[in-house]
Amino acid sequence: MDPSHSKRAAILEAARALHMESAGSGSPARLIGQLCDERLNSDELAVRIEAHPVLCARVLQVANSPYYGQAGSVASIKRALLLLGINAVRGIAAAACIRQFIPQRGIALPDSGAFMMHSLATAVACDRLAHVGASALAPEAFIAGLIHNLGTVIQAAVDPTGTTALMAARSASPAQDLRTVELEHCQSGHESCAAVLFDAWNLPASLTVSAQHHHAPEAAPIPYRRLAGLVWAGSHLALCCQFTYSLEPQAPARDDSRLRALGFNPDQLDVVTAELVGRVESLNRALV
Repeated sequence: MDPSHSKRAAILEAARALHMESAGSGSPARLIGQLCDERLNSDELAVRIEAHPVLCARVLQVANSPYYGQAGSVASIKRALLLLGINAVRGIAAAACIRQFIPQRGIALPDSGAFMMHSLATAVACDRLAHVGASALAPEAFIAGLIHNLGTVIQAAVDPTGTTALMAARSASPAQDLRTVELEHCQSGHESCAAVLFDAWNLPASLTVSAQHHHAPEAAPIPYRRLAGLVWAGSHLALCCQFTYSLEPQAPARDDSRLRALGFNPDQLDVVTAELVGRVESLNRALV
């Protein structure tokens, strides 16, 4: 259900307070919108990134890291685009921007580092799943996984008391469905918060809808259902590999039945999970 006008206003006000609403040409939020613009070609992306020296340096740092195995051979954004491809460079830049959004204090979410690691692990898992079994989703996979949970940050700012109660309930009974417990304690669901935020960012509908339905991809509109399913799968594998945080405190057993229903077979899942922890830790070191 779409949030009411008053809830939508509260979500956007929280986004402004956290500097997560587009405010200027150089803001991280504006950059995220530009990075997700499907019309952007390689030359235009290079110009956008090079216009922000800090972001440019971070992208080159990651591009030259062991994660991509380039060993210092990437001296420019155009070179990074040539060697790594536009999707990888967009993902690196988006991850660097997202890190600026995650508050270290001042909201109810206490473990921002673990939250960021879960988001990064979901992005890497989505990217790998797309490559082994859903190639049509590869252009959006990494960013869709990376940003899927940003609504949680907004939720914690809009309703710190409810979020604190939600965390206590999740800690006491982590096997319960998150969205069900969320409705008992919080003014707005984290998926709804993400949808409002991404709509304000003018992100592609596919990214907004996949975040809005990442806990129940089967309910997503048909054109976006596969991407929402990929995000659920990526998040699930991240949790299975111990990338948990305060609202998802328990590592579940891998749900091969549901993953198979979403189009992924156990052999593909084994490949992704076997390398996930190492790849996430390598990428995180490169981003710091």
